[in-house]
Amino acid sequence: MGLTFLIVGLSFALPIRLVPDETRRAVSDLYAVETANVYACVAWAGWAHFLFAFRGQGSALQRVRDEVRYGRIAAYLAGIAMTLGALVSMRWALGPKLFGAVSWIYFIDHFIRAEQTFEGQNHSGTPILRRWLASYQPLATFTWLTLVLLNIGNVIMKEWLLWGVSLLLGSWVLVFGGWKKLTSEDSRPALLSLLFVAEALVWGVTGRYAGPVFLAGVYVFHIAAGSYIHYFGAYFFANSRSGTKDRWLGALSVVSVNVAIILLGYAAARVPFLRFLNPVLGIEWFTLWVAVHLVSSDLFPFFRRVQVRASRESRH
Repeated sequence: MGLTFLIVGLSFALPIRLVPDETRRAVSDLYAVETANVYACVAWAGWAHFLFAFRGQGSALQRVRDEVRYGRIAAYLAGIAMTLGALVSMRWALGPKLFGAVSWIYFIDHFIRAEQTFEGQNHSGTPILRRWLASYQPLATFTWLTLVLLNIGNVIMKEWLLWGVSLLLGSWVLVFGGWKKLTSEDSRPALLSLLFVAEALVWGVTGRYAGPVFLAGVYVFHIAAGSYIHYFGAYFFANSRSGTKDRWLGALSVVSVNVAIILLGYAAARVPFLRFLNPVLGIEWFTLWVAVHLVSSDLFPFFRRVQVRASRESRH
């Protein structure tokens, strides 16, 4: 959590423009330079996260050495290629902004599954409703924050409603397990839930006096916080699982990969002959690759089940 907000703050106050003005306006004409900087860092750090995720999935698929190993990997790559084609078509049909909104809604379930995995829960094969009920507190408070950010029903102008609902949600989290979790090693769900409530209060009040540019910045801060919490959680979890066996999951390697991709993304945005990288590293395409990552993560368990089945059959 500390690293998340440090990175968001540093990227917001960065005294240079990471992307040209035309790129910033292509994403949203409401983004200030500082907001675009935050979004760019989230996008490029996201690409590092995607690479580590694809690497982990590929390593897992190769772990069982049977006669169908290469066919299974080829089928997985073909599935990702078809996913990319389908999502590009969907983005073209919906338009970038609506497609981006759908991708971030889809991200909620991915975020919940990841949080449950980081807590040591096995969600394999669990129906979505049961999975969401298992994380009902972060989900409920995240929903409240989203309602406030989007100002559904003009809620930010209803002072007592904003304060009262937030107080009830905070108390509910603490009474139903939150206080106990905060005093244990399993503090992450309660911490996130209370953070979402606090965010709703702060941004709900400031939103009464803010214009659309400020509110767009608030929304990007919301995206950035959720994204970095997810990125860091994945790195720490993977490192704890592998120990010192995988040097790529060490702190120096993770930081080096992230810095390298950020520098490449900055160069692609600024250097004309590197513009061919724009469909990959351009921040206006970020939500497309978020969606590819989400779908590939949902496809992966299917290929893992095929792997287990094939392994059992080969032993017989």
